[in-house]
Amino acid sequence: MVIKFGKWLTRHKAVVLIIAFLLLIPATIGYVSTRINYDLLSYLPNSLETVSGQDTMVDEFGMGAFSMIVVEDMELKDVAALKEKIEAVDHVKKVLWYDSVLDVSVPVEMLPKDLREAFFNGDATMMIALFDNTTSSETSMEAVTQIRKITSKNCFVSGMTGIVTDIKQRPRRQQRRRPSPFRTTLPSS
Repeated sequence: MVIKFGKWLTRHKAVVLIIAFLLLIPATIGYVSTRINYDLLSYLPNSLETVSGQDTMVDEFGMGAFSMIVVEDMELKDVAALKEKIEAVDHVKKVLWYDSVLDVSVPVEMLPKDLREAFFNGDATMMIALFDNTTSSETSMEAVTQIRKITSKNCFVSGMTGIVTDIKQRPRRQQRRRPSPFRTTLPSS
């Protein structure tokens, strides 16, 4: 039976190639139209505390995700200006930092120790950006991407939304860097 099928395949190569080509059409359509869902919470039941907690945060408080932004080697007035730029990014609801409590003209040493240690560590300071949507929503991930564009190389965006954004963008970056299998490189001498 297998031998007969093999002989039929070898005699009807054109039919096999046409069928293979026709099957590529729906496969390509499916590939292009399939969206990858990076929202891990969408796979969990709504009865879990994490899922209901995030829904409550969005519904009741208008925010569901946050990212920490660590800024190194920057003067307080420059950090305050950066905070204003970050607050102007779409879907950033609020940015919490030192100047949310006191004016930047007040010395950092005047802050209570707990608060000072929460926002400062050596020459680094931390801001918390609150987003108006869930952790893995497209809008929150786009906000992280925009924040990264306006911050300098001594600023670092972290948190779950930042991680999900990195996971989403990593395959795209690797795709761009991957050399073509059809390109040949000659050894340099």
